[in-house]
Amino acid sequence: MASVAIILGSVRPGRAGDQVVRWIEDQARQVEGVQTVFFDLRDYDLPLFAEEMPPSMQAPELPEAVRLRANLEANDAVLFVTPEYNHSVPAALKNAIDYLPPATLKEKAVGLVGYSWYGAVKPLEHLREIVSTFGADVREQQVGINLGSDFQDGVFTPSEELGVQIRELLASLA
Repeated sequence: MASVAIILGSVRPGRAGDQVVRWIEDQARQVEGVQTVFFDLRDYDLPLFAEEMPPSMQAPELPEAVRLRANLEANDAVLFVTPEYNHSVPAALKNAIDYLPPATLKEKAVGLVGYSWYGAVKPLEHLREIVSTFGADVREQQVGINLGSDFQDGVFTPSEELGVQIRELLASLA
């Protein structure tokens, strides 16, 4: 069975990402050979990256960075879930990624899910570029969720088409 780490890139109160992650976990139960493990960036105390050496030269030793890296390395694949902040990813997500040595994601299967009023086109594009520099095996298929059409009165109401997309993405990560 392939274990997929789900990383939620938003840390703000009232985030829509909690609903998205729960839905992904539900959909994963329908995909044979996939189990998910949720890692919430809220649970990591990662100050703004200011290490003397970049992670490509020396792995960060901050205990929270070591814990994040170990949690990702312990899984077969990673699924990043990101909102759109100013046409990109949230600072908390980018900061967490900055703590990772390149080997953490090298050749690891990576999937991308985003949500915004515009289907998360820009943050998914940026996130793909960021994790690709690690040598990650980023899946071509990604899932973009629209806060207008896929949410009703603040409640995530995904279409069956979105369900098919996420199950296909999860299967490809396995």
